[in-house]
Amino acid sequence: MEFPLWYVPFITAPMLIPLVAVPHVIVAQFAVGAGILLADLVRRAHRDRDADALVYLRGLARSFILITVVFGAVTGVGIWWTIGLTSPETTSALIHIFVFGWAAEWTAFIVEIAAAFAFYYLWDDVTPREHIIMGWIYAGAAWVSLVLITGITSFMLTTGDWQPEQGFFSAFFNPSFLPQTLLRTGGSIVIAALGIEFHVSFRSERSDIKDFVVRAVSQWATAGMVLIALGGVWYILTMPDHAILNLMRAPILLAMTALNFAVTLVVIAALAWGLASGARWLTPPGALLLLLAGAVATTTGEFIREGARKPYRIENYLIAPGVLIKQVPAFQRDGFVAHSRWLRFYLRKAATAAEPADLATFKKSSRTKVGEGIFQYHCTSCHAFYGYNGIIPIIYPWTPELIADAVRNLHRTNPAMPPWLGTAAERDFLAAYLVQLNHEAH
Repeated sequence: MEFPLWYVPFITAPMLIPLVAVPHVIVAQFAVGAGILLADLVRRAHRDRDADALVYLRGLARSFILITVVFGAVTGVGIWWTIGLTSPETTSALIHIFVFGWAAEWTAFIVEIAAAFAFYYLWDDVTPREHIIMGWIYAGAAWVSLVLITGITSFMLTTGDWQPEQGFFSAFFNPSFLPQTLLRTGGSIVIAALGIEFHVSFRSERSDIKDFVVRAVSQWATAGMVLIALGGVWYILTMPDHAILNLMRAPILLAMTALNFAVTLVVIAALAWGLASGARWLTPPGALLLLLAGAVATTTGEFIREGARKPYRIENYLIAPGVLIKQVPAFQRDGFVAHSRWLRFYLRKAATAAEPADLATFKKSSRTKVGEGIFQYHCTSCHAFYGYNGIIPIIYPWTPELIADAVRNLHRTNPAMPPWLGTAAERDFLAAYLVQLNHEAH
């Protein structure tokens, strides 16, 4: 516990991450898929010498760059800012474990941006062959970036046989890396197809351009849905037991899984119809609804991946309060306060004279203050007071005896919670504070 707490009321600090990350993931996946689709559409237009299609595709490329480069870059920086504040232990661990991966991803990102600008700004200044090559360079660099990020994020759920003394590749090629790569690749192609279809749906002056675009991207999207199906089944098979248990017992995760499945079926049906009928079905409202359905599928998929990890931030390595698995015995032996420098600072600032050796001598009022500090550092990585996973509504019907028993059996009360990370005295202080919260709520 080397970092201070950053608490966000109602939603909790960790839940702030998806609020920033999910829009970025949607746009980033759109960037990867649209790069592939744009490169292929430009190839087809050059092959057919279709000047009108090239004019349309140039406008599409401009919108694509504005969305992916500007919005994607800003939200990407926002993710680093958010995770650095809300989950510094996890951020530090991922940086140290994946130094080579981050450097490689940065290199791919530079190539991706340079190729995107060259693809658009040199549109009329290069030969068709050179233009097509630029498009595929962008698409390839964007996909490599996706693969590198997937290796890092999938590691957080499935560390496999990795040990801290092992290197980058052992962590990167973890059990869920390949299925998640298939899922994200397929998802990128599908969300890009839906975005491009929404863009082209506003064209009415020449239906054959719409038909050309819709049929081409529907072909790609159909292949993307196959990747999603294969990757999804494989992904479930690689999920660890605790993640499967979370999916089965958490109502919100079950609801997210059902919603993800439902909107995926809707998108499959729409894309199949587009492949068969061309642009006849395509209207702006319908295309927008399908694009939103694709965004919902991406959002629920990310939420499931994040929620299924509990109680781990990184499976079998780092648990929710930001404590390494190997540190748990020391915390339980010496006390949570003893190993939490910023909690000790908070308690001293609150005038409790809190040092681990003095905990047993505290007055009742001071003990609840210690319990409050322990709750903030031990529990608010998952619980707000009110709001998302609010502790007060949870314990509202509980008796003091039930609260004490739940704290004594923390990870048995709910398998998504970490083990207790302190002494018996600190556990009693936390229970006393929760009883006080419950009393005040009534």
